[in-house]
Amino acid sequence: MSYLTLKEASEATGLNETTIRRLCKKSESKPFIEMKKGKQGAMYTIQANYLFDVYPPSKLVKTDDYTRVYNDNTSIDKPPLQDYTALLEAKDEIIQLLKNETAYLRAENTGLREENRELKLLPSPTSVSDAPLSETPIDQQPDKKSFWQRLFG
Repeated sequence: MSYLTLKEASEATGLNETTIRRLCKKSESKPFIEMKKGKQGAMYTIQANYLFDVYPPSKLVKTDDYTRVYNDNTSIDKPPLQDYTALLEAKDEIIQLLKNETAYLRAENTGLREENRELKLLPSPTSVSDAPLSETPIDQQPDKKSFWQRLFG
């Protein structure tokens, strides 16, 4: 997964680092946060996908960031190319995780289907030989009707 420092996260979302730090400290954010050692000690890093789910990337683009392209009397403003390698790596990792999970679930499904087929081949427990035996023989069991008649008269 691709992780961003607080500074990188702040620049990517256009928010203050304190806001990103508050997000990192929330209990629901813990699975998406890693502590890494930096020059000044431990520092938070946040998973890029999680960050952008909570706070969308900043869409504010300065007009200075545009490059002017001239083609035969036609001018077109195009934003400069950005480095998307981190996002592409994160996407590739997610795809691989999903492929692994799919393979696991397919194998699990196959196993459950085999167990189901085996269970259908077992004899039903309602047959006489499989019926549970009572602890006392039938001729020695007390008559329920006479018990209730004796009890309530």
